[in-house]
Amino acid sequence: MNLKTTVCSILAVLFLISCDDETSGLGWTLTPQNDIINVKDDSCFAVSRTIKANDSLIVMSSTCNLGRFTEQFSGTTLNAGYLTQLNCMENFTLADSVYGIGNHVFPSWFDSAVAGQKPYYANLRLYYSGFFGDSTNTFKIEVFPLDRMIDAETRYYPDIDPSLFCDTQAKPLASITASGWNLQDKDSIRDLYNYTPSITIPLPDSVAKNILESYFDPATRHYFSDARSFMENLYKGFYIRCSQGDGTILYIDRTILEVNFKFIDTNDDDEPIVQSLMAEFPGNSEVMQLNSFKWTGLESQINDSSCTWIRTPFGLLTEITLPIDDMRDDEYVLNSAKLCISTAVTPSSRFKPSVPNNLMLIRKDRMQEFFSRNRSIDNTESFAASYSSKYGTYTYENIAALIENIYSEREEWKNSNGSTSAAYEAEYPNWNKVVLIPVIATTDSRNNALSYRVDTRMHQIKLIGGNTPIKIKTIRTKF
Repeated sequence: MNLKTTVCSILAVLFLISCDDETSGLGWTLTPQNDIINVKDDSCFAVSRTIKANDSLIVMSSTCNLGRFTEQFSGTTLNAGYLTQLNCMENFTLADSVYGIGNHVFPSWFDSAVAGQKPYYANLRLYYSGFFGDSTNTFKIEVFPLDRMIDAETRYYPDIDPSLFCDTQAKPLASITASGWNLQDKDSIRDLYNYTPSITIPLPDSVAKNILESYFDPATRHYFSDARSFMENLYKGFYIRCSQGDGTILYIDRTILEVNFKFIDTNDDDEPIVQSLMAEFPGNSEVMQLNSFKWTGLESQINDSSCTWIRTPFGLLTEITLPIDDMRDDEYVLNSAKLCISTAVTPSSRFKPSVPNNLMLIRKDRMQEFFSRNRSIDNTESFAASYSSKYGTYTYENIAALIENIYSEREEWKNSNGSTSAAYEAEYPNWNKVVLIPVIATTDSRNNALSYRVDTRMHQIKLIGGNTPIKIKTIRTKF
């Protein structure tokens, strides 16, 4: 140690010795007593239970589910089918004449060129982005034409009964055996960078003939003026279901009615040639697509009070009753309320549904409006939490704004009506209840969430709850 360092150390010690006891509370003596903030760091406890999802949610999903899956350890079974309308683009046009349709006379060389081939035919093609379950499991798909229009002004629920729209006891219009791996496609096709798996269901030739003849008849050409006219006069849509097989659920993104036909065209030298063309009538976001889910065997999980469950698509949700009066009072301001939902381990199986990536927390009485109006999460009455694989939790960092809103609504109602808390809670039994719902975000180019829709893929999660209270950590202040 050099001389300079030694001198500095001695001076520092002398300075500390010179400080008396009167200066130790200098900061407090300068603060008025009324400005002192009391901080209360506490914990409250919520209770939860498992509820059915079907009667609570409305969804218009761009993804449709198809198949059947039975889970081994719980014995629950999901049967998934869907109804879809077909879109006809405005100003729809075809070739001037189609071989085999109408009175147009084709040259003899054309007859020879198409000998042994179908002049026209129709397929229903199901494009899917993925599947859950056994890729090699085979199942039977059946197609039924709709007898009744799907009303765009009506709210349909995921437990919709397809028999309201078609005769499900009749012989199907078409059927095919398929698998998740899709044995229809060759490996060379699968290796293409833009490959999208699909299942092709051949339809009776009468479907193509009916469409083509209607187009070339001047009296019925107006059937193709727009989607509604097409559906009202030709095909109202299709119901597609799995009738046999168990172990696979397909995630259908697009359903397209393909009408293939042949006509005369010319090449670059103006020489007549045989040409094949396909007209498409897609089921897409511009028309109605309705999932039809039927769960069986959920009662054991609903009645399991040792925990709560979430099962998708549209099987089970978790409802939480918040302890509003324990978290909020007139003396203290609620600054923070942190809710952490922990997961529990479920038995392993060969095909086990994954946990959902995102859970939305929303007031129970607000969730219909949220999805029907394509609302965004506002961190006031709706919140999102991502699954932490490290801790096995979903954490909502601060739901204080929600607690304040719920508390204020009750107090304002009491003051307006000169009534009691008990009367308010009897009038609004869901006043302090929230629900956890698996969701998928629609994002912009900067990955900002624009809206949310219900996650309709296969998920299952067991949450700590039921008889075990859920801790909510709070921070409250009082001046």
